[in-house]
Amino acid sequence: MNEKILQNKPTIIRNKEPEIDLYTAVAKYEEKQAINRDENCDSAIYFNTLHKWQDVMKWNFELKNKENPPIEKIEEYKNDAIHFFLILKKLNRLDKIRSKQKKDLLNKKKQEIDSKHLQQENLLNELFYLKKEISKCLQYKSSDCDIDLVPLDVFNRESPGSIDYIDNLQKGLISDHDLHVKRLQWELEQRQTQQKQCDEVEKSKEIILSEIQEESRILQSILPMLKDIRSAAQPLQQSFGLAPCQARSYADIVNLLPKPLYYLYIQTDAYREACKSKFTVLTNGDEEEARRFDSNKNNVVDTNSDEEIDAPKPKKRHHKKSRTDTKSVQQKSLLSKHPLSVKLTLNLKNNTLFVMEFFYLVNLNLITVTVSSSWSGFSSSYSRELLSPSSILDALFPGDNGKESPQIVNFHQLEEAKTELNTLDVGKPYIWAQSICGFDFLNPSSPDFLISRNHIAQVLKAINNRLKTRLSLITQLDCSDLERRFSINGVNLTSVLSPWNTMTWDNFNKLEYCIPHVEFGTVTENDLLFKRVVNYKTATLTVVMAIKCDYPKSKPIFALQLNIPTINEGISVLNSTNNNSVRELEREINIFHEEVEDKNINEMLIDLIGRLVVCFEVMMETWGHTDFPKTKTILYNIRGRTRSHPFKAVKHHSGIIFEHR
Repeated sequence: MNEKILQNKPTIIRNKEPEIDLYTAVAKYEEKQAINRDENCDSAIYFNTLHKWQDVMKWNFELKNKENPPIEKIEEYKNDAIHFFLILKKLNRLDKIRSKQKKDLLNKKKQEIDSKHLQQENLLNELFYLKKEISKCLQYKSSDCDIDLVPLDVFNRESPGSIDYIDNLQKGLISDHDLHVKRLQWELEQRQTQQKQCDEVEKSKEIILSEIQEESRILQSILPMLKDIRSAAQPLQQSFGLAPCQARSYADIVNLLPKPLYYLYIQTDAYREACKSKFTVLTNGDEEEARRFDSNKNNVVDTNSDEEIDAPKPKKRHHKKSRTDTKSVQQKSLLSKHPLSVKLTLNLKNNTLFVMEFFYLVNLNLITVTVSSSWSGFSSSYSRELLSPSSILDALFPGDNGKESPQIVNFHQLEEAKTELNTLDVGKPYIWAQSICGFDFLNPSSPDFLISRNHIAQVLKAINNRLKTRLSLITQLDCSDLERRFSINGVNLTSVLSPWNTMTWDNFNKLEYCIPHVEFGTVTENDLLFKRVVNYKTATLTVVMAIKCDYPKSKPIFALQLNIPTINEGISVLNSTNNNSVRELEREINIFHEEVEDKNINEMLIDLIGRLVVCFEVMMETWGHTDFPKTKTILYNIRGRTRSHPFKAVKHHSGIIFEHR
């Protein structure tokens, strides 16, 4: 019976509903509730429920402390506490959801603001670039307007063809532009023709110069022959009672000079007469002593040989001499000078004299130079350093400091005699001094007249330029009107600058921020070192400047240190070793040099110091410190990962704008 009932019972097929993630559904429901419910109402419910939960827990605790507490009441309190706790958790989840939604909304708004700000900066940059390009277009001027063309009537008369351009221009048959183009084309043809003619003249000039050199070489070779003929004719003239020829173009003392100094004398005297230079060349020394020196030098070989033959051998008596005496005698004889010297005196402004005296060391076959000067009107320490006779001619040419002899033989001679070349006593053996006296290092034993002639003009011009440069440096270091100079260009300076002071090499090596320059070789012992302090409100910048001997070919090197007060009434010391801003300021002054024209070389150092002060003030104003308010037009304070500063000054129609490089 049961089987029949089961068979007759219909089967019901139910569709399986998709499984729902309960956590996701509850989370979505609570997110909707967090949006729709009022935050203030939930806050009030939260605090009321919290107070109720605290009361229930308190009642439950008191009820449990009683004897025989009712279990039903305890269960009721327990259920109420659980109910209130669940309400608190629900409100806490709603609060978390609201805070997350607000954070997401805040981040979204921040991104929108950042994108708008970036778009604004891009538009400002594009606007500035377009204005700059527009100003360039407005200021464009074709270079053909600066070409000096021949007058129109001359062009009409001399141009090829029988076209009357003036008549055609008046009739309107040709435009002004076409006429100008034709004049330019004709000018180009004429200049090309003149250039060919100039090249031909230059070639003929070179041929004539080579012929002159050949003739001078022949004449130079005739001079020793004439001397030999004259010396050979002297016995014949004496036998016939004739007076010897004494035709001399210079004084007798000049002929007593050794060959190197003789070449120097006649070349400088010839250059003075040819170029009408304001210097004098004289001989200095005792003429009688020079005659005895030459006679002893000529007869020393003959007398020694005669004494060896004729003189009887005396008994040997040994007089012991101290080793120090023999060494001192050897050293003195090795460094002995010729009795005569050549003195070259340059007359400068303010009745000042610059005197160079050239000596010839006989045994070393070397020329040395000593310098003396009489400067008037210079009393500062840096002027005495710049015009110091011991260093004013150092590095006149690259690598020529005059500390060692340029001849290799002299090193071994001095080493064997165990002595040194004291430049204070005998002078400095500059390479250029050897060249103007005719010495060639490939054949140093015999000076050459042509070598002296080829170098004399170059060396004298270099010395004159060195003196002018040093006087210009003193004038620039004395400059005290930086504020006026830069205010004319649109930049106001408020810093106070102390006077320059000289600095020794030992003190330079003791400064921490100067050691990197010594290690990398940018500053050497031969450089001139100066120091000054720049005060800008509460900040103090110490500036150490190294000027190369070959200034202005090599630019000065600056080392900086900044002292700035801190919040705790202390002083923060910043330099290139511990601060990127000071390091960037040093790099700006030492690396990024503006192009200087020849006429502005006398103001190059002033411009460099002015740029340093301007960049220092810009750096302090971009730090955002209340002690340094902005007084200059700056587009952006800092930029990039390196937090670089806007040191580049750009001229604008509204004034000077500082931007990043």
